[in-house]
Amino acid sequence: MAKKYLAGFDLRNGLDSAGVKSYPVGTTVNIAKGDMITLAAGYATLATSMVALTVGVAQHDANNSAGVDGAIDVMVIPILSKYSFRVPVEANALITVAAVGTIVDLQTEDGIDINDTSVTANGFLIDAIDVSTEAVAANAYGYAIGHFVAIT
Repeated sequence: MAKKYLAGFDLRNGLDSAGVKSYPVGTTVNIAKGDMITLAAGYATLATSMVALTVGVAQHDANNSAGVDGAIDVMVIPILSKYSFRVPVEANALITVAAVGTIVDLQTEDGIDINDTSVTANGFLIDAIDVSTEAVAANAYGYAIGHFVAIT
């Protein structure tokens, strides 16, 4: 059976539902399951880098494109080190085993940049890679498997 590769952060282990947080979604924001979420003026929006206000990964779609601030909420999986995710590598080469142990930043809300190691608040620690034929067919640069860490 073929694996399903999501476009964003895909939780690989059990979710502690008591830890999931709900945030109101900002106006004109369209969130997809697996997108990285940050807060702007108290409302959930798409993150493009790991900053102090990055709160986690969207558990489901939340399209507030036509709504006003707070018209809907999104459930967010917090960026805790106990959660393991598989995520597409978006920049800028096929991931190799040399990336294991590296802490990287986002490229967009739904992928990482394996060359951006200038993280300052939180980062994604690569524990393993997936460059199988299926993985590369789904995403040209393969997938990283890892967890979030706080940078102090």
